Parts: sequence; structure tokens; C-alpha cells
Amino acid sequence: MHGLFSILTRLPKYLRLSWRLMVDSRVPRHLKLIVVAAVLYVLSPFDLIPEAFVPHFGLGEDLFIFLLSIRNLIRKAPEKIVTEHAREIAYNTKREG
Repeated sequence: MHGLFSILTRLPKYLRLSWRLMVDSRVPRHLKLIVVAAVLYVLSPFDLIPEAFVPHFGLGEDLFIFLLSIRNLIRKAPEKIVTEHAREIAYNTKREG
């Protein structure tokens, strides 16, 4: 349970970092397309595993696919770019807090 809480507390920073990477022209386009495809899948009415077969799993599946796409974006984007954006986010968070 501690691991889940840890992920949820860091999720806003990951989402900000992902957004910055999505709009950064230096990040490869194919990494961005994976995130776009995941968002489209989450928004689509179709599921790989319909909720009729496994109730309450559909939302979890969608969330898992979305988070996996964000994780892929952050891990596969050039490290220099990820570090640059992460530092800016950390600096802005300290200034606001």
C-alpha cells in the first residue's frame, strides 16, 4: 500500500513532466505517439477486457495503459531533456511552496 501512495503523491509531477516532454520538439515523435494512442484508447468506448467479463477492471486497465505510456515517455526520452524539465519543475515547486 505504501508503494501505491508513493506513486499517487508523485503523480502530479510526473504528469507535469510528461506534458513538458510532449510539447518539447526535441523529444522523438514516436514516443509522443504512444502517449497519444494511450489517451485515445482510454477515451474510446472499447476495451481489451470488457467490464462485463471482469467488473471494475476496465478502469484499472485504462489507467494502467495510460501510466505505462507516460513511464515509457519519461524513460525513453533523451535523459538530458528529461533532467532539464525535471529540474525546472522542482525549482518552480520550491519557489511556489
